[in-house]
Amino acid sequence: MLIAGGLGCSGPGQPVVLDARPTPSSGNAVAEVEPSVPASSDSPTSTTAVDGTTVPTAPTDADSRPEPADVPSRSVSVGDPRFPQLGSADIDVDHYDVELLYEPDPQRLDGVVTIELTTTTATDRVALDAESLEVRSVRVDGVEQSFALGDRELVTALASVVPAGRELDVVVEYGVDLDGGGVDLDGGIFPTVDGLWSVNEPMGASTWIPSNDHPTDKATWSFAVTVPDGDTAVLNGAFTGSSDAVGGTTTWAWEQSEPMAPYLILFLVGDYQLVDGGVTDSGVELRHAAIDDSERTIGRYSSVTVQQFEFFEPLFGPYPLDRYGLAITDSIPGLAMETQGLSLFSRGDLDGSLGFVQHLLLAHELAHQWFGNAVSPATWDDIWLNEGFATYAQWLWLDHVGLLPLEAAASGALAQSPTDEGAVARPDELFGAVSYDAGATVLHALRVTVGDETFFEGLRSWVVEHRDSSASTADFAVHMSRVAGQDLEPFFDEWVYAEDRPDRFPGSGAPAAEA
Repeated sequence: MLIAGGLGCSGPGQPVVLDARPTPSSGNAVAEVEPSVPASSDSPTSTTAVDGTTVPTAPTDADSRPEPADVPSRSVSVGDPRFPQLGSADIDVDHYDVELLYEPDPQRLDGVVTIELTTTTATDRVALDAESLEVRSVRVDGVEQSFALGDRELVTALASVVPAGRELDVVVEYGVDLDGGGVDLDGGIFPTVDGLWSVNEPMGASTWIPSNDHPTDKATWSFAVTVPDGDTAVLNGAFTGSSDAVGGTTTWAWEQSEPMAPYLILFLVGDYQLVDGGVTDSGVELRHAAIDDSERTIGRYSSVTVQQFEFFEPLFGPYPLDRYGLAITDSIPGLAMETQGLSLFSRGDLDGSLGFVQHLLLAHELAHQWFGNAVSPATWDDIWLNEGFATYAQWLWLDHVGLLPLEAAASGALAQSPTDEGAVARPDELFGAVSYDAGATVLHALRVTVGDETFFEGLRSWVVEHRDSSASTADFAVHMSRVAGQDLEPFFDEWVYAEDRPDRFPGSGAPAAEA
């Protein structure tokens, strides 16, 4: 992801990266939630499905589920050091089946999400990340259960302790107001006059869909979203068709068959056109989405993307996903996001012109499909494995097209690398200069240390070995040491784990500021 203040530049043409989201307080690894009854006598007994039909909710007889006092009030997180309240270590989600109904006035989502999961430990609960959602009911294997809804967590009681390896189907029926404080600009859904767009990194997905919202739990996804006629709902994966629903609405269906972390969901509603971008020389199909009149300019950027595929694949290995595309949206200029298989860009940036900014953005988000999407960070402290890699890729591309010499980009970034904003392995700001530019200088220093052949072989095999999963900084250090045939621990101690990083690249006789 890139968040730039008007895409202003710092040093040798690098965007000023800002942290657009406040970092939540660390809290405790154990979350407290208040028990609540899933439905009362005043609760609705039916709901509107995405096809417009009215269907009954599950029975609300209190005798058919545990009493509220029986709902476990604590859940065990995955242990992310930056966001210890995030994710559940008790479950592994296999698939999400998401049905949503979008109402434009007032703006609201109502949904039914079926979550197919497997328990990873013996447990008497299922915990999901859920912030500001109005949960109406939770069913586990067809039986309605009591649940507790806390500040960020939905905890559902199971009838008994189930062993590790048990497959469960959890169905959550819920809603969320998009214009009444349920979701705000801290992340998640961004309502517009004519629809919505979303950016879900690092944990915005759980503000509009209950999920195990951590990059260590990837799953496949099915989406069926009902919107007013004339609007298009765009999500990740293969578009599988649209169908008329009742009341002047249309349901749009998408199938994401490759494992995807929740933060990589793309969700757009508005006047979008789906554009066939052809196929790359390596056989990757390109499918784009363009809002309003952006369709007339997308071909220019699609051509650049084809060239970037030809440039990146020999360096990083075969493209690791089924398809790719550009989504030109009515989002904030200066913001781009590597939503899986269909990266999000603002039409304020991809405005028909083709210069430094457009080349940078297109290269950065495409590179993320290898580094961040195919291989995701094991913890959010490992964010440089996403952003440092994508930043180095954009330097490589800008050098390739003659817009910025690689040595100038690397030397300038090293000279300006902050020494008081944390180590690359644990930056103070998640989306700050340490994660992006300092992370990229680590890769340049590593390349100088081990040589081009070993360096790029290490990147290619890294993606192959960790594809569809997540990995840590420590994993990368071990991997590169094995590929290089030498102990790189001293290098990582100096460049990645130390806050006061070197001021010159290996083999350089002068500090970067003097180069």
